[in-house]
Amino acid sequence: MLPYEVEVPDGEERGIEIACPTHDEREAFQPGYRTVAFACDGCGVELEVTVHELDDWRDLGEMC
Repeated sequence: MLPYEVEVPDGEERGIEIACPTHDEREAFQPGYRTVAFACDGCGVELEVTVHELDDWRDLGEMC
């Protein structure tokens, strides 16, 4: 599997930046998006990333 980099800057208004260093593709998403989709043409893969705050986290095993 190819490596991807996901960056979430510090601060109140945080966007998401995703990069594929292997193919030198990068995309920055505006603040306010919690789930984003990044597609790398070189890999032929679409990566979906969801960002949660630590205090927002819950065990998905709780869902019935």
